[in-house]
Amino acid sequence: MKFIVAYLPPEQLERTVTALVRIHVHGMTISSARGFGQEHDQWNPDDYEYLATEMAKNARLEVACQDGELEEILEAISGATHSDTTHPSDHGSGKVFVFALLDALRLKTGERGEQALGGSDQT
Repeated sequence: MKFIVAYLPPEQLERTVTALVRIHVHGMTISSARGFGQEHDQWNPDDYEYLATEMAKNARLEVACQDGELEEILEAISGATHSDTTHPSDHGSGKVFVFALLDALRLKTGERGEQALGGSDQT
């Protein structure tokens, strides 16, 4: 099982959610986040006060999935967040992290592991 955490510019969220729904993702969590990435690497350490007030507003999207679903989900996120005008050097275009998910528990049924996630092998 995998746990995906994506940080996206808010204007990319609707397209991304739509892409994930189209591939039948079984659940996701969306929240607001603020932060900065590599675009601030060149900053002077004395600029921390300014940096704290100028952190980018992002959407945080979380998805737990079975191992076999990972690539399709990553492709959906990548495809939704890129357009003909997106260039690899664009700053603040987001980032996706993938973590190993050791276990899951569906509180309603007591199902554990992949069964708790639902998915392609579920009826």
